[in-house]
Amino acid sequence: SVSLFQFTILQAHSLYSKMCSSVVVLLFAVAFPLEIIEAGKFSQGIHLGKNNFIARSCLDYLKNGVFENGFYWLFDDKYQRYVAYCDLESEPGAAWTLVMSWNRASRSLRQFRSSTFAQDAPINHKTPNWDSYRQTLSRMKGLRSTSTHWRATCSFNHLDNIDYRDYVRGSFSNNDIMGFLGHGQCLLVDYVNIRGHAAGPGTTARFWQVHNTYMLHIDSSATGCGFVPTAGSSPSEDNFGFNQAFNTNFRCNGGDFSTTQWWFGGYLAE
Repeated sequence: SVSLFQFTILQAHSLYSKMCSSVVVLLFAVAFPLEIIEAGKFSQGIHLGKNNFIARSCLDYLKNGVFENGFYWLFDDKYQRYVAYCDLESEPGAAWTLVMSWNRASRSLRQFRSSTFAQDAPINHKTPNWDSYRQTLSRMKGLRSTSTHWRATCSFNHLDNIDYRDYVRGSFSNNDIMGFLGHGQCLLVDYVNIRGHAAGPGTTARFWQVHNTYMLHIDSSATGCGFVPTAGSSPSEDNFGFNQAFNTNFRCNGGDFSTTQWWFGGYLAE
């Protein structure tokens, strides 16, 4: 019998022989994890053709007139090509490269529980997906060098548009999350929303990040900073990471298939 994977490969090679001018199908069949697509974990497009430029981040695609979400080739500091997921649509004029994503069922994995951004803890780094994905430290450093901002989103894969609920964004110039270590420190953010409690530019939120203990996260039950989302919080509620104590009213943790994402990005105007 022929497995689904083998059948898909045969289909791809047959189509390739009929369409010699198209390299996308061959790359899709040989170099990309078909099981992710077959499982419906990503609904956006595959854009793995040849480019006439070297993209170091998703912002390079936006600068070259590409505006569709999906999978694209990026090049790391060693000029090794790898697949990344780009959000080029949700925030006009901005491009975001996915560096981490996991579902609630995967929250206990060390990559999403206790590894800081400064620690190398990749998982499925060659096959970006929503449920269990973290890029290598070296590639995150490369993306950080070409990015001005960072953000975290909730269940991006389940939403048609970003509505800025259960969302946080900040700039690397104010707070470099790749190097930050602290226990309940007030960090400046551009915008933060947790369970509908929101605050804009100039506010501070209380963050934790400790090697081998806490992945970067906010504890929304804690006070002491400008942003105080304690109303409706769960005891020691963790948001955007760590997730030992969670609240199902927070979109990242509504159910086992709810997801959390971290992105590095920038803006055309910068």
